[in-house]
Amino acid sequence: LVHVLPGYLALRCSELMAKIVAERCQKSPATKTNASQSKARKKAKAKQCKAETKAGFGPRASSDRDCKNKKKRVGGDIHSSVLKLFVSHCKPNYVQPWCSNAQTSSTSSAFPLKLASGENILVTNAHSVEHAALVQVKKHLQEQKWVAQVISVAPDCDLALLKVPSPSFWKGLQPLDIYSGLPNLQDVVAVVGYPTGGESLSVTQGVVSRVDLVEYAQSGSTLLGIQIDAAINSGNSGGPVVNKSGALVGVAFQNLSDEDEDTENIGYIIPCEVLMHFVNDYRRHGRFTGFGSAGISFQTLEQSGLREWLGLTKGQSGVRVKSVDASGPAFGIVKPNDVILCVDGHQIGNDGTTSFPRGRIPFNYLLQKYYCGESCELTLLRKGESGNAGKLKLRLTLQRNMPFVSPEAGGPHGMPGSMTPRYVIVGGLVFVPFSRPYLESAYGEDWADDPSKVNVELLSLVSNGSKEGPDHEPVLLTSVLASELTLGCQGMGSEVLDTFNGIKVRNLKHLADIEDESQGKYLHFTFKGKDDIVLDSSAAKKALSAILSQNMIHAARSKEL
Repeated sequence: LVHVLPGYLALRCSELMAKIVAERCQKSPATKTNASQSKARKKAKAKQCKAETKAGFGPRASSDRDCKNKKKRVGGDIHSSVLKLFVSHCKPNYVQPWCSNAQTSSTSSAFPLKLASGENILVTNAHSVEHAALVQVKKHLQEQKWVAQVISVAPDCDLALLKVPSPSFWKGLQPLDIYSGLPNLQDVVAVVGYPTGGESLSVTQGVVSRVDLVEYAQSGSTLLGIQIDAAINSGNSGGPVVNKSGALVGVAFQNLSDEDEDTENIGYIIPCEVLMHFVNDYRRHGRFTGFGSAGISFQTLEQSGLREWLGLTKGQSGVRVKSVDASGPAFGIVKPNDVILCVDGHQIGNDGTTSFPRGRIPFNYLLQKYYCGESCELTLLRKGESGNAGKLKLRLTLQRNMPFVSPEAGGPHGMPGSMTPRYVIVGGLVFVPFSRPYLESAYGEDWADDPSKVNVELLSLVSNGSKEGPDHEPVLLTSVLASELTLGCQGMGSEVLDTFNGIKVRNLKHLADIEDESQGKYLHFTFKGKDDIVLDSSAAKKALSAILSQNMIHAARSKEL
């Protein structure tokens, strides 16, 4: 063993060294292959990052040139364009309109847009800045608050425009791109804003569920809206909703309450089509003027007997005109029992809908796309005295249509969106316009959910009231200020005024004008409920100053009157 073992070990060492050299020679091409695989993996990773970036909610769609120049927006850029609003509200008391309620505060969201003129503006919801005494805005990840000014409000579509006077505020703040058109069903969207539950920015994701006409809670108007299944909570109001490319597809504004229905995650956003209608309206007129309307109420024609009676032939369809608003543009032109067959050549179905890129939609949508003052063509079927029906075409200049009981407080002589309270006090009798703001002040914001606490006569006006002319508004006796002059009247209130000194009262300003011109011995008020109040004219004028002083009222009329 002493002689054999060294030779054996030497032989094994030689074999092992040869094997190692051979393996190293074999591994040389493998090293190059692994390097190529590594480059391929890096290239695939870069492509994947780009794909993930496109699929994320940060950037806008951009060209390869943008990528090379590194001008493509990243997720943080979208976030930096979403702002937090801090608003102090001073809501008037519409029952006692010479004073206001205690101030309240709220937070919501906003985002910047650039107008074609180059002007920078902020967009938020109208209800976010309603009765605003002070509006402040804060950028993402910054502590400074900037004072903003409300420059236009569109209550119909629950939108408002703001400006920040300081030029330094706009440095580094990039406006959002607007998506042209409507999103498709099941398109992925993200809601970005500052909802309740925390102080920092929040992003919730969902898909487009439906595109249809929606009732806007702020005004009761029915306009185009988009339903999504992403959570929209308090504080999200006014925040942007963006698609995969980071382009704006809508503005968050309301959700569906699940108190009475088994619903989950049903939110609504204002589409860019509605937003741009408001923005362009502001550019044209310097204020909001409204959406086009003909002021017509209609009945669907799904009854075959009714269609035959109206003279519709096979292949014709449309809706029957039930009534025409006396203050609307169609009054005196379109008649009851006319059948509206087409709007600008778009055929109307017997169910009151017309074709739409996302299916069918109520034909009112065709009118709402117009600006106030623009005209559209109606094709009607009208039955003559002989009983024969014939077609006719006419052009109608559209206007903003407001319900009899207005969601605004400014009245027929006020600017659109005005919420300024108005009142007239005559001998201790307090008169105000009957409006939805009054209902909220008198019976609470949830009055519609519990109508039993509202006067039946007032409810009837809300549901069935109609204007008798373009400047007609209901005038209400809201309270009687106690004095010797008003003895026996204290129990009266919430009475709708019909005539004053035998003259039909058209609106609150008309009441003030009649009082100014009154020279008779008595002030005689007649109400819709057939109750009367008669005051001595001379005694009422003498007592007024003391009545106002006793109740700490600075004037017998609001400033506008």
